[in-house]
Amino acid sequence: MESRNIQTAFLGILTLLALGAVLHLLQRVFVPLAFAILVSLMLTPLVNRLAKLRVPRFIGIILVMFAVVVLLYGVGQIFYSSLYNFASALETYQSRFSQILREIWSRLRIPEEFFPTMGWTRNLLDQVIQMSGSFVSFGTSLGLALLFILLMQIETPLSWRKLKRAFPHHVNVKVARAVSDASRQVARYLILKTLLSTVTGVLVWLSLSIIGQDLARFWGLVAFLLNYIPNLGSFFVLLATMVLGLAQFYPDWNRIIAVWIAMPTIQIVIGSIIDPQLQGHQLDLSPLVILVSLIVWGWIWGFAGMFLAVPLTVALKILLSHIESLRPIGIMMGSGRMRSSFKRNWRKRDKKK
Repeated sequence: MESRNIQTAFLGILTLLALGAVLHLLQRVFVPLAFAILVSLMLTPLVNRLAKLRVPRFIGIILVMFAVVVLLYGVGQIFYSSLYNFASALETYQSRFSQILREIWSRLRIPEEFFPTMGWTRNLLDQVIQMSGSFVSFGTSLGLALLFILLMQIETPLSWRKLKRAFPHHVNVKVARAVSDASRQVARYLILKTLLSTVTGVLVWLSLSIIGQDLARFWGLVAFLLNYIPNLGSFFVLLATMVLGLAQFYPDWNRIIAVWIAMPTIQIVIGSIIDPQLQGHQLDLSPLVILVSLIVWGWIWGFAGMFLAVPLTVALKILLSHIESLRPIGIMMGSGRMRSSFKRNWRKRDKKK
């Protein structure tokens, strides 16, 4: 019996590794598909609202898709032009860093031969060029994702009917409940996260514009995008804006301190106070699980995987919680703070048993 359990565990590990390898190799298909599923979950309530206003469903889908395309096109234009401006300003930042370091070297009376070489801009510029190529490649994947979203919105009313026909009643009720819970939870997370990311991006843009830092619009957009990556994204924006603020404004310490106060304040207030208050215990994921999910999905799908890590992990946890044999795994993935409604459901199940 024990040897069989060990074999089952090893088989499960091998299956997960094989699945990860397949997802990694076929990421050109699976990344747009995952992106489309998540965006479709956000758009479904809007399409349903239009349907309640007696707008034909197909017309509502077309209107929503048109708004999404216009929004993505505008964001893409801003991001690409800002990325070009950032690449153009790298040489200026390098000279400013060299000037600051030379002043520090002279004050500390360190010999000139120990002065570091400032070749990092060449490497960073190569990364920016590579990112631009990835941006064009992402545009192609985005077209596929939009097609997926359109088809999913058309299929949504038919999916439940097909589910009822495909499975017995007691099975389709369980499947429908699991899918409904996962969809509702992920959609709520994404909508709130998008709202908070928008507020974060606008505050970063306005703050840096008022202080006078270069590329304020670019950093606002980067703050909006990277806010979907828990902790790591906001830390990168915080570090980058503070370092580049030092390079731009030195020796004007009033503006440098203004940047160093404004950026941490925005990240702490939005990320550490408002976000937990709005999300509450709805996310119900262990911080360790979130970190592991960022690493795993980042390994499988790279940068895109880090964006998708949390909603995919939330959906996986909810689905595991609805499968009797896998429910302990879902509980272990949680934060340990069960909601009262969840506790009541568990008590009812225990009484029935």
